[in-house]
Amino acid sequence: MTAFTVTAAVSESDQAQQVFNLGDCLATRPSLESAAADLVQAMLDDPFPGFEKQLRNAAFINLTVSPSGDGPAAYQVIPLSQRLIDCWLGHAAPVHPQGSYLALDPGGKYPSMLGLRIDRVEQLISEWAPALLEAYKQSLVDFWSSPALSRQMLPQAWRSSSAQGVSPWQRLSDFIVAQLRKASTVLTGDELDTVEAVLDYPDSQTRRLTLGEDCTKACITLVDTGIRDPEPLFQQALALTRRVGEQQIVLLYTLLGGIKAFDSIDALETALGWTLSDSAPSLGDYSPDNHVFDALAAALLMRQLESIRAIRPGDYSDRVALDQRLHELTGPQALLGAFRSGHEAQLLKLHDLLPDWLRQASTVDRALYGRYVSRLSEVHRLREGEAFLDGIPRILEFAERALAKSLAKLNPKAEGVSVAHIRVTLTRVDNSPLEATDPGFIPFLDLRTASSTRNYTDMALENLEAFPLSAIPQIHYDKPAADGAPASAPEWMTYELLRAAVNDADIGGNYPALLKRNLQRYTVERARQKELFTLYMQVLLPMLALELRLTQRLTERARLYVGAVMGMDARVPVVSGLSIVVRPLALLAHPGAAADHVLNHFVIGPRMIDRGPQVLLRPGAEQPLLEFASLAHLLAAIQAEEALQQSILAGLDEHSRRIYDRGGFLEPHLTRVILSDWDLPEIPEPPTLDTTILSEPITEALFVASVEVLVRHAETISVSNAEARHKRLTDLGWALFGLLIPWAPTALAGLGLIVQLLPSLKALADHNTPSPWAAFADVLLNLAAVLVYHRRLWLGQSPVAGFADTLVKPAAGGSRGLLAYIWSRRGRGLTATERERLDQFRLAAKAPSDLLLIETGERRGLYQRGGLFYASIDGEWFHVLHTLDGLRIADAAHPARLGPWVTRSASGAWQLDRGPLLLGGAGELSVRGRKKLKSLEFQARQLLDSLSGRLAGGEKNLLTVHGPADIEDLLKQDAALFSDLSLKLQELTQGMAEYPEALLGKLDGAAQLLRAQGVRLRIQRVKLDPPSVMGVSYLKSQKQITIRPLGPRKDISGGKGRDFLQEYEIADLQRAPLWYAHFHYPSLDTAKASFTAAHLKTPGQRFQGIRFQMAQEQSGQRVDRIHRPRIDAKSADELFLSLTR
Repeated sequence: MTAFTVTAAVSESDQAQQVFNLGDCLATRPSLESAAADLVQAMLDDPFPGFEKQLRNAAFINLTVSPSGDGPAAYQVIPLSQRLIDCWLGHAAPVHPQGSYLALDPGGKYPSMLGLRIDRVEQLISEWAPALLEAYKQSLVDFWSSPALSRQMLPQAWRSSSAQGVSPWQRLSDFIVAQLRKASTVLTGDELDTVEAVLDYPDSQTRRLTLGEDCTKACITLVDTGIRDPEPLFQQALALTRRVGEQQIVLLYTLLGGIKAFDSIDALETALGWTLSDSAPSLGDYSPDNHVFDALAAALLMRQLESIRAIRPGDYSDRVALDQRLHELTGPQALLGAFRSGHEAQLLKLHDLLPDWLRQASTVDRALYGRYVSRLSEVHRLREGEAFLDGIPRILEFAERALAKSLAKLNPKAEGVSVAHIRVTLTRVDNSPLEATDPGFIPFLDLRTASSTRNYTDMALENLEAFPLSAIPQIHYDKPAADGAPASAPEWMTYELLRAAVNDADIGGNYPALLKRNLQRYTVERARQKELFTLYMQVLLPMLALELRLTQRLTERARLYVGAVMGMDARVPVVSGLSIVVRPLALLAHPGAAADHVLNHFVIGPRMIDRGPQVLLRPGAEQPLLEFASLAHLLAAIQAEEALQQSILAGLDEHSRRIYDRGGFLEPHLTRVILSDWDLPEIPEPPTLDTTILSEPITEALFVASVEVLVRHAETISVSNAEARHKRLTDLGWALFGLLIPWAPTALAGLGLIVQLLPSLKALADHNTPSPWAAFADVLLNLAAVLVYHRRLWLGQSPVAGFADTLVKPAAGGSRGLLAYIWSRRGRGLTATERERLDQFRLAAKAPSDLLLIETGERRGLYQRGGLFYASIDGEWFHVLHTLDGLRIADAAHPARLGPWVTRSASGAWQLDRGPLLLGGAGELSVRGRKKLKSLEFQARQLLDSLSGRLAGGEKNLLTVHGPADIEDLLKQDAALFSDLSLKLQELTQGMAEYPEALLGKLDGAAQLLRAQGVRLRIQRVKLDPPSVMGVSYLKSQKQITIRPLGPRKDISGGKGRDFLQEYEIADLQRAPLWYAHFHYPSLDTAKASFTAAHLKTPGQRFQGIRFQMAQEQSGQRVDRIHRPRIDAKSADELFLSLTR
């Protein structure tokens, strides 16, 4: 047996289809500009909350004034997304003249100014620019995992219903499964069983449990294609191995190469010229332990992220080069590798046909053009080669049939005659009319004659004018005889009979009738033709718009407008926030006049008539699409350009044509009534454009208008120039609609690249196939593959006969920053391996009784016990850990052992975050983590900026708050904001290079300062307020006072021995008395704790009591209120009585 056999090869058409399918899957992957815009939003989210996606369009508005100051001011718009990219590339910041500002909507009529200093914005850009490629990787991962992101930019016609709700990662996995299943259909026996085991059981553990330990082992690897120019090119591969008895089955599958079978792994290594070394890991080391096809799809994403990480700013000089490189690295060639050499040769022929403007186009534009070509191939295959006007004979074909029928009708001997072989020579007198009338008037004058030979059918199109009775005819019949000898015209084929047949056939009347019958009256045929017209127009018109944009004849915005209105969506399309509509081109000769519609002329543009651009669509013109800045500019062009005027006049009816012809576009020729000889007619104002919006789908209006144009031309039999009439009738539907039938026999220059390439493309089709339409569709599909496949095609000798691939072992480890974390796939149950891994983190089935539900904030729906957090996911309990990247399942006993991330669903329930998630590696942050950190740092800076205000606010509140404790509580709450944020930052950044030590120090210092301020102000307020036991207790706890008894008890009952006073002094640290405490006893030796009354007194009221108040009352004075806050027994013992024990 040979070293290997190509067991299940992939056909060239299937290869092209795979390239395009993958290109389509990846078509809407993010651009560098969009990733930079995401970064701008993240950068400005905190300073400007609530604006959300509007921030993506923020830009510098730089005001430039002329040196003299006389000229108008000019504005330079620099989008922040572009400035971020330039900063990453190392470009210096631009000069921002005085008066420059940051705007939210630079493209609007009145841009909104954002309140952030230019220098601060530049500082933010310099801080965030290093994260540009991380932002691009984040956008790429989001694209891979989000169905919405992967579909939102695709035209409606390209959105497969089967792919709805499926992310590119899932689509790619399913695509690989489908292709492997298709490739395996030619396998038999053990080889087929080997492949089907993996197809039926993609999860390795499930496969082992079901089929046993000797089941198929699947490993993911890379294959070196042998291509080194311009850089090494690798191909993703799946190696399948299985032992059946003594036989070892080794299969290697690649998308473009199909399935190759080897006798053994040794045979594989021998054929590849590569041997496993002891230091290199074996194939088994790369066997995924989860769903192998999901892992294979994920491997492509990993390789893309690895390639992006290798990019350095110094490698690229501008944004365009960097964006193109990123687009190449994330394209389908990273997975597919190279085509087989024979197929590459054919693709090179197609590549050589492309014009420079398409070869040099960006990868995005080439891919878009390729998708149009692929869609054209799809429509062509779907309709089995049918195109608009199929089934309706061409004018020449119709004329030949009609003439043959009339000849046979007039003379039965003409049955079976070949009209196409009839030619007529007419000899006429070439002298002037005077000479011919009187040849004797001029002596020696010779009679001159002229002869011309023409095809009979061509002459018949000119009706009887081409058959003058004055000419001398000679009939030729060029159809060879049965024996091959030249044939002569039969006797019955006379000039008179040919002339009579022309009159009888009435081609000029019958052919337009045929068009009306098939395209306007017969419902079934009209519906068929309309469907064909619509299918092709929806592809070819946007395709032509892209071509015009690539050749600098249309702007990108105009192209988007054309593509938007040609979509299948019935809703009004919106481009850049503007509603795009279609208006039939119509003129208003004067205010209030009925609109004069121009047949088959439409205007595509914004609903607002003062906005642009506006695109004039004329399907039958040499330039079908013309762009104007606005409707006013379109009207000005109509009034000034002769060619445009003639196009519009041809589309007007006869009555309207008289109004606008011969200068009527500036001064319409209107009928006026003059009542007096003294009345001078007013000079009419120039006409205006009607702005009525088309109420029906544009494809319906285009079809109706185009058919009407076709019929009108066919009815125009009387023309001054016979050759012009011949051209109109012969090329009528096919030159006019050459854009719609690119596979017509004649290439029509100027109507689109596909039309111009037609002969070359048809020459590359397989002419031996029973379905030529399918062969031509394959050629178109291969052309699409050339456009989508961005790697430069390579053709050369294979380094190994028959098989050029070389196995490349992927690195065993690698930085965590290179990887996207993928736990499992959305929409599918967990595999046995995934379930086993998740079970390692599962806690008790029931929630502990002491868990506290968190009902608000970002942790809403979680449960807390102490400092730990828990989540209920599908009825199971897990410990979760907060990280900068989000919430993640973790082992409570070993926090370093982490499980999958979790996220909150739309309903508020916590669930596994199943899909790719970009990670920050050792020493680096993911964009999500960076945004979280930057947001927290922004909050910290805002808090620190508010510190002085909070401190000043405490001073202001000193006398306004309810009590001393309240003022301290307010400042404690302020301090908690600082300390809580500090703890959160410490928790999320512990052990990281980004640990914000200086910022944490400021937060902690601010919290400490606020708490100290609270204590100081409370002390101050206690001293200012009337005395209270609580105040005395607080000051004592803060060691701000001293308390001492003032001498022994004193009898204050006037010698009656019934009331003895023990006084205590409460003084500040400077020994100044603040208050006094008075304890009353019934006797001198009563126990200290047995006082009859105890209260506090102010120094001013120290000696005032009930007698003082009674004296005031008796003397008629106002009785002063004496503060006597009572001292309870517990406070008395703690503050006073214990002092003398």
